[in-house]
Amino acid sequence: MKTRILLLTGAAAVYVGYRLFQNYRTKSGTQSLIKQLKKDPAVGEAFAEELSITVAKQAVSNPNWPQTLQPYLEGQQTRLGDFVMQHAQTLADGSYLLVTIADYRETSQASRGAATNDLHNLNFVLKTTDNQHILYSDLHNDLVDKTLRSDFAQTLFKHIQ
Repeated sequence: MKTRILLLTGAAAVYVGYRLFQNYRTKSGTQSLIKQLKKDPAVGEAFAEELSITVAKQAVSNPNWPQTLQPYLEGQQTRLGDFVMQHAQTLADGSYLLVTIADYRETSQASRGAATNDLHNLNFVLKTTDNQHILYSDLHNDLVDKTLRSDFAQTLFKHIQ
């Protein structure tokens, strides 16, 4: 019985350690990207071209929507619902590059019902025509990643409308 408890405790410790390492890697990778984007805006232009998968579309109903996004572009505000906007950049074509972090909390069977947090780096480009907002991103890794992208789109569109 003691051996089983020790094995389960050891497995749980490895699992939590792995999650902590993954979160650290996500944070440091995002900070490295932001440092490059701030150093050279051309990096943002090139990076934005890679974000070509449509996440969501919505009709423009608020003609003053750019004012609601302005505090994020200026860095005065970072939290948007469950998401933290780490960096926002206006691109040459008038669209916006948005670099965000989402803290996703899940209860895992592997950790016997213990809740763990995963950080997800999500990158978007918001393009707007005269009558429609279109949010682009890159390919999602898994269902959680896909759901978080969809949740961000809903939160962003709700905020700017």
